[in-house]
Amino acid sequence: MEFEDFLEPEIAVTAAVVAAIASPRARSTIRKGLVYGMAGVLSASEAITSFAQNVRHGVWQAGQAATHEVQDMVGQAKEMEKGTKTRSESEATTPQQ
Repeated sequence: MEFEDFLEPEIAVTAAVVAAIASPRARSTIRKGLVYGMAGVLSASEAITSFAQNVRHGVWQAGQAATHEVQDMVGQAKEMEKGTKTRSESEATTPQQ
């Protein structure tokens, strides 16, 4: 093979792969890179999952708080309605002067 043949992309990539497979130092470096890369991917996925769970929990708490607020408002409205009915009933039973 001539030197110009190595300048073709297919042959250059093949030569680089063969050199990496044949070299113990290159294999060690590739292996370390893969291990660190996988550890990074796992850490990132764990962080994203944790963040998503925290967001979900926050949304759930906000929904619960809103539900309680609405229930309190409904209770207050019913109490006010009861008070209005009681007052109008007592006014109807008392003679007017």
